[in-house]
Formats: sequence, structure tokens, C-alpha cells
Amino acid sequence: MKLIPTTLVIMSALLSTVSAQENALGQFDGHGDVGSPKLAGSARYDAASQQYTLSRAGTNMWFRSDQFHFAWKKLKGDFILRTRIEFVGKGAVAHRKVGWMVRPNLDADAPYADCAEHGDGLTSLQFRRTKGAITEQKESPVKGADVVQLERKGGTYIMSVAKFGEPFTTTEVADVNLGDDVLVGLALCSHNPD
Repeated sequence: MKLIPTTLVIMSALLSTVSAQENALGQFDGHGDVGSPKLAGSARYDAASQQYTLSRAGTNMWFRSDQFHFAWKKLKGDFILRTRIEFVGKGAVAHRKVGWMVRPNLDADAPYADCAEHGDGLTSLQFRRTKGAITEQKESPVKGADVVQLERKGGTYIMSVAKFGEPFTTTEVADVNLGDDVLVGLALCSHNPD
């Protein structure tokens, strides 16, 4: 089982006109936009503080197709991902999202599983079982979690979330087959194309 070290992640749904990049970023193999957003996202890594900052526009990570910025690493097999997250600024969009994403490729309608914190505090395990299918969701009772963990055991995805210093609450879904080789990483969506 692989464990990606805990890092502090600062996320922003602020707009950016910086072109998306697909080069290494800290622990990640690359980053860039998924889908066809109106405005490009961006990502930075501060090695001294071990913080990632993502900015992004994009309509959603939901329904049959996604638009978001993604910093990813190629992994194989089972793993556990854990980080602390924070939206920068209050924001006006309740469904902006940040969290861990697992998907087989960068196609906008690819199957996926994610552990997403929403702008209004909702934390959910979201998943699309097959290419182009409707996204499904299991909500956590924890609101405003700032520690998010996503674990994969075969086709089972386990979301564990908490407010820093408090116990984890766990939600899981089985039978989400994304293949053995996947892209895993941090995803950010403003839920606003502009």
C-alpha cells in the first residue's frame, strides 16, 4: 500500500488567466485543466512550506462531464491519500469543490472517484462508475472538514474526513473499477465558468 505524505494544501477558486501547465509540481507528475473551461487554471508549489496553491474556473465536477484543474501523479494498485485543505477567501459559490481525485485518464467524461469539500462545507464521496455516466454521491455527516483522506482497496473507495484534531468519519463505496493504473491528485473547481 502506498501512502502519499501529508501536505498542507491551500486552494483557491479565484480566477486565473495563466495558461495550464503539464509539468512536474512538487510530488505530482503534472497538472492541467480537465474539460474545456472558459478560463485556464494554474498551480504552484512552495517547497519551503510544502504548500500547493491551485486556482481555477470551471463549471463542475458532476453529471456526465467535468471541468476542473488537476495536479496528478500516476499510481498503481492500492493507496491512501491525505491532506489538509483550505479555500482562500470566503467565496460566493456554495458548490465550488476541492479534494482528492482518482481517474484513469484526463478525459472530461472519464469514470472517477473523489473526496470533495464544497464551498458550503458539504463533504462527499463522489463517483462516476463508467465513462459518461451520471455522477453519484455519498455525503459525510462532517461539515467543514479540513482534513481529507481517500483510500483505494481494489474497487472500493473509502473517504475519511475530519476537522483538524477531531476523529475521522468514514464513508465508502464499492464496485468502482477505474483500472489498476490511475491518475491521483488534487482537484479544484470553482463551479463558475467566469
